[in-house]
Amino acid sequence: MIMKKITVFMAAAAIAAAIFASCTSGQTVIVSNDTDLARCCETIEISLSSLKGVNAENVTVLSGGVQIPSQVYTEKDGTEKLLFQATVPAHGSEEFTIAKGTRGNFETKAYSRYVPERLDDYAYENNLVAGRVYGPALEDPRTFGSDIWLKCTDRLIIDEWFEKADYHHNYGEGMDCYKVANTLGGGALVPCIDGKLYIGDNYKTQEHICDGPVRTKAHLTYSFDMDGTTVDAVREISLDANSRFVKISTCFETESEVLPVALGAIQHNVIAREDGNHYIAFTEEASDTDDPARDGNISVGLVLDNAVETLGTATVDGHAVILATAVIGTPISVWTGSGWSQGGIESPEAWANAVRDFAFAQANPLKVTIR
Repeated sequence: MIMKKITVFMAAAAIAAAIFASCTSGQTVIVSNDTDLARCCETIEISLSSLKGVNAENVTVLSGGVQIPSQVYTEKDGTEKLLFQATVPAHGSEEFTIAKGTRGNFETKAYSRYVPERLDDYAYENNLVAGRVYGPALEDPRTFGSDIWLKCTDRLIIDEWFEKADYHHNYGEGMDCYKVANTLGGGALVPCIDGKLYIGDNYKTQEHICDGPVRTKAHLTYSFDMDGTTVDAVREISLDANSRFVKISTCFETESEVLPVALGAIQHNVIAREDGNHYIAFTEEASDTDDPARDGNISVGLVLDNAVETLGTATVDGHAVILATAVIGTPISVWTGSGWSQGGIESPEAWANAVRDFAFAQANPLKVTIR
């Protein structure tokens, strides 16, 4: 009887071990940070085709044997991407396991949508920031520029704010007190020729790509006149969870082979500004308000892809700009960031540090090894 019980126990243990192994066996992904800067909640992006034994329906990501939020989405070219986020200390590394299993029902933290009830806005947000770009139904402004919405909550709020249609008033979770008008607002990459900014026009078409626990993404097309020359553009807007920076990939099409461009954002009553290598950070008083002291300071950040040669920084038509040259038909990636003194950015110095660190991180990406 004792031997029988031992045999049954061993058999049960073997089954449990087999189940555990089936859930945790898989490929190891090592994420390494060889810089002096600790990295927090950075998105790791892996092509699903580079992984073995998993597909979009059954791939999971584990850290220390525990499943963590992950997301799979399909790019417009059909490429399937697996996303998750990693926190890695300076000169350190972290291991993750990619395994076949049932992906958890994780909370959406990055979300965007077309807003036909508000004159074709396209709005986006994550747990830290929110904003929008303008569509064809809006007569004024007409611009590539983005509007900044200020949050002091990690909840997703754009649907509620649009439904309430009173987002210029702070009910305790933030507000829209940022002025765009016919400027580049919170930031955009546009042609800049002989000291003149061409702020573009509102988007013509929009296509939502994905939402999820890690990323939201949209594809927008544009067309505008530049002193008699038609310029077409495609912009992909991408926002990841836990980031204050919206990635905008812009591809221009026009008659010339190259195009002088500027990544710019309008300045209002600026309190502080720092220009660096491939970035600008500035802080100003709330601009679309009757009471700037009550509504606090708004911070804006501009970051140009480190792979693109910069021609320096300047102020053009009241905009802080980073100057560069675009090759026609080749996308340029930029990032526009925002913060609020009542929503986690306590000082202009803290914001300058955040933008500086973000620009450094983009220039020195984490290294991903699949084993």
